[in-house]
Amino acid sequence: MEAGSFTPVLLLADLSSAQKAGLAGMGAAFIIFALVSSFLIPRWRPNFPGKHVWAYVAVVACFFAGMMSVVIFVAKEPPEASATPTTPTQPSPQPTPGPPAAPAPTGNAAAGKAVFAANGCGACHTFKPAGSTGTIGPNLDELAANAQKANRGSLDQYTSESITDPNAYVVPGFPAGVMPQDFGTKLSKQQVADLVAFLTHPQ
Repeated sequence: MEAGSFTPVLLLADLSSAQKAGLAGMGAAFIIFALVSSFLIPRWRPNFPGKHVWAYVAVVACFFAGMMSVVIFVAKEPPEASATPTTPTQPSPQPTPGPPAAPAPTGNAAAGKAVFAANGCGACHTFKPAGSTGTIGPNLDELAANAQKANRGSLDQYTSESITDPNAYVVPGFPAGVMPQDFGTKLSKQQVADLVAFLTHPQ
């Protein structure tokens, strides 16, 4: 016996439970219909199918179509999972760290006193180390107390922000917009650091 003769048996063994049930059910229904129409009905009606021959042919055609549909359904094989080989995930490259940020310049109080005088700060502020008595802006002798009330960082941070962004926090009792808004671009970082050093730690 050739190996090919085992193919139907192997195919039947490979069917799923639903496919086997569908094939068995349709086959059983077709066999029962054939037996009933061949042996039982002719006993009651010897001239069967008689004038209803076209209805009988239609029923037979329906059984044939049903059987073929089941066969087609059984013949369908479930799609095989794609055997795409999985490649190991490569670790994403770590970003190259940029150059470290340049440290903030260290202020010089003596140089800051010159910046204070050159920019007319004494015309608006009272500050004893500079000998100024201006009253348009806040009293800079009270700078530490105002920084504590503002709660916007350390004394140096508050002072630097008040120079470069004066409207970020305005001392109560003084109008906004009076302090020049361009010191952040007009003065260099070193000049701002010098001015902060003079205002916070005057010599």
